[in-house]
Amino acid sequence: MTCLLVACTAMAQQEHIYALLLSGGRNKLYNHERYWNDCAFVYSTLRHDYRIPKENITLLMADGDNPERDVLLNGGMGFASTATDLDGDGVQELTLAATLGNLKETVHRLSERLTASDHLFMFITDHGELTAKGDVRLWLWGGETITAHELALQLSVLRPATMNLLLGQCYAGAFADCLRGDGRIVTSACGAAELSWACPDRAYDEFVYHWTCAVARHDENGQSVDADENRDGHVTMDEAFHYASAHDRRPETPELMVTPLQLAARWSFDGVFSGDGISTMPCAQTTEEARFDLLGRRVGRQRHGVIRILQKKKAKKKMIQ
Repeated sequence: MTCLLVACTAMAQQEHIYALLLSGGRNKLYNHERYWNDCAFVYSTLRHDYRIPKENITLLMADGDNPERDVLLNGGMGFASTATDLDGDGVQELTLAATLGNLKETVHRLSERLTASDHLFMFITDHGELTAKGDVRLWLWGGETITAHELALQLSVLRPATMNLLLGQCYAGAFADCLRGDGRIVTSACGAAELSWACPDRAYDEFVYHWTCAVARHDENGQSVDADENRDGHVTMDEAFHYASAHDRRPETPELMVTPLQLAARWSFDGVFSGDGISTMPCAQTTEEARFDLLGRRVGRQRHGVIRILQKKKAKKKMIQ
């Protein structure tokens, strides 16, 4: 009876989690196979490891379900059409083209659907770029772009309990500076002035791959991955960040921005959220103060990256050497 109650509670909670996966691609010459792999791994994790309802997940990827060959295969070995069965279950996902129009329509639809009881996860991969005006922009499909400030303005109409953003593109840290806010977790693969990198040994993006392995608890081949630091049975967003940062082998500096302080340490895809957007599950030794001393020196096992804990008008920045 207790197990059934827990299962029903978890299922009810998953119905309150929504996701938007965005991979613009720019055009067929820049739309690398690894971007599709990143999205497929994240999507499969949401669907099969956490049972997020299919109807709660929106996919904006390259040219959508257009059969044209739009994906540059790994190693430059020709082109393929974007496959729309992301989780290998034989059912084609509804995949829309990653255009400005579809992004605006999706955000508008979410604004009408999301309530203060819901939580939004947004994953972005593809190409980030510095502009001549000093802003950063994200390439969408067909040569369209959106700047970080424009994206922040679009997302400002959403009012979920929490928003959890994973940014895998180049200059992700600069996007995070625009997208941060109260009730938000923003995880970036690299700093504001850095490129993000592909894995050296597989067709995925490095940081995003390890982050997804942490959250899924397994790699793309089903091999077990353990990122649950405090052994409470949940992989929280700070634990996923720590795992991915520690395993990142490329010259990039992952960042985590979070407001309020406790949110990343208590937010998981299978956690229980209270009305204020913070999980109510117990988290021993999960605050950032427990992980680092006042000088920002590492406590415990070795990690690298940057954690910025933001509390409205006050910011605390901690560097891990």
